[in-house]
Amino acid sequence: MLLGDLGMLIRGEKISPNQRVIGGLEEMAEVVKYLRQFGYKISSTTGVWDLFHIGHGRYLDEMRSKGHISIVEVDSDEVVRQRKPDSLHRPIVPLSERIEMLSFVRSVDLIYPLVVGEDPIEFIRVMRPDVFVVSETSADSKEEYLSQVRDFCGEVVILPAQAAISTTRRVQRMMMAGGIDQLVAVQQMVNNLINAAADGDKQPT
Repeated sequence: MLLGDLGMLIRGEKISPNQRVIGGLEEMAEVVKYLRQFGYKISSTTGVWDLFHIGHGRYLDEMRSKGHISIVEVDSDEVVRQRKPDSLHRPIVPLSERIEMLSFVRSVDLIYPLVVGEDPIEFIRVMRPDVFVVSETSADSKEEYLSQVRDFCGEVVILPAQAAISTTRRVQRMMMAGGIDQLVAVQQMVNNLINAAADGDKQPT
């Protein structure tokens, strides 16, 4: 991100998704320094933002309301796979699409992709948000994590779940639906084999 892009954003001019992306901690330091010079209050949060749903939208809107400019961290595909080594094959949506999707959300001003090998605490230390928002449903709301970031934040706000749905539950439902379809297909195949065998037995010898 160039400071010129940031100026365009602040003036309300239209910029591309890539112009909203902060590419590394050095750029983050420059962006934050620029915003502080003009008295902008920074609100921030972190996440995967996979299969974006209404809970994400409400959560980001709440986060944005607590500052003048929002900086949203998004985990890269590799980071997600390391943090969520389950059978759900996360993320479903690749990083490039998740970044572009976030850029279209009105409550998201700037986006910071976190890559493998990068310390997530360092991102917060460099940014030093005025308000850092976490969800009570995530591991980030646990004291083990908060004790590491609290000194770098003006205020930490823990929000309750903003919707009954979650990405994990949605993926599980999709997988269940797919499993049922496969079960029906297998059952039909077995029935066809049984019918074919029965027809074969009826043939005259």
